[in-house]
Amino acid sequence: MSKRVLPILAVLCLWTSCAWAQADGNLQIHFIDVGQGDGALLISPHGETVLFDDGALGFCDKPVSYLQQLGLTKVGYHITSHYHSDHIGCAVEVLHECPLQHEAYDRGGSYQSGAYDRYVTAVGTHRTTATDHTVITLDENTASPVTIDIVALNGNGVVTTNENDLSVVAVVHFGDFDAEIGGDLSGYKTDSYEDIETSVAPKVGKIEVYKVHHHGSRYSSNDTWLATTKPVIGIISTGDGNRYNHPTQECLERLHKAGVKTYWTETGNGVAPEPGFDVVGGNILVETAPGSPTFTVRHNGTQVDTFSFSGSARSGGATSATTVGTPKYAWSKLSKVYHYATCTYVGNISPGNLQRGDTPPSGKTLHKDCPK
Repeated sequence: MSKRVLPILAVLCLWTSCAWAQADGNLQIHFIDVGQGDGALLISPHGETVLFDDGALGFCDKPVSYLQQLGLTKVGYHITSHYHSDHIGCAVEVLHECPLQHEAYDRGGSYQSGAYDRYVTAVGTHRTTATDHTVITLDENTASPVTIDIVALNGNGVVTTNENDLSVVAVVHFGDFDAEIGGDLSGYKTDSYEDIETSVAPKVGKIEVYKVHHHGSRYSSNDTWLATTKPVIGIISTGDGNRYNHPTQECLERLHKAGVKTYWTETGNGVAPEPGFDVVGGNILVETAPGSPTFTVRHNGTQVDTFSFSGSARSGGATSATTVGTPKYAWSKLSKVYHYATCTYVGNISPGNLQRGDTPPSGKTLHKDCPK
């Protein structure tokens, strides 16, 4: 099944960048620091958007504030990996802030939880059951379209009732750049899990970016998966103090052995990051230009690493933001709200959007959760 934006809308997007997001002519994938959960936003070169999961129940200020500082007012598509509350827990809050325009794809079926009920209510009539042939095409009538291919879901033919095993697996294609986002997929058969990764790996193929399954669980990222997909970097979405001891030594050893450099949203509560292999980076932005042989990873606000598609790090470096004095207020130039400069929400604002001042900016309102 192929879902495509109508040609007239695509033409309008060329003129307006859809006014949905901070389009800059590049493919952007924002891996949002949502704590112990998952949430990522894709922005196409012309401003179309796809949200992959939406954050952890009870911690929805994290994804909402990040999307606010980007100036996001609408979400094009929503793809739900599976129905655990750390992946769909913020659907109500996020989609209230940024209403959904097109389909919300998920694995179908149902699940017994309050978070699932909230999700179903939030997506409403947009809810659509994905198949392993569902394709979303963004920027369709342009020279550099983006496609998102759902290659597996519901265990990929393996009989299982474990919700993690049932995760939807999506692969982003943009020229020669590929990224995989597969929720909490499992790679080892245990009393609780089945090995789903091994059968899915050939359907994914070689990728540049791997959103590490299950937050770096010991049961994710098996050797066959890594040998087949050959990721250049891995993104680990994990939360400080989590009760699962993520990320785990077992998973990281396999990633390191395969030569995968990893970027973590938080330090987590498992093994310590290893210098040279692992970077704790907060909100992590992966970006690549049309036709480019490289992609960049922005982390810790101003640090930028550049990789070739072959996996070699071409350059890495940092830029420093210079601040004169200690301004009282801070805000994103794209957002409708401003913050006290000491508010924790300021850390969510991308350096390119960050503005400061001693007086409140005109036309913006103080964020209702400030100070925090």
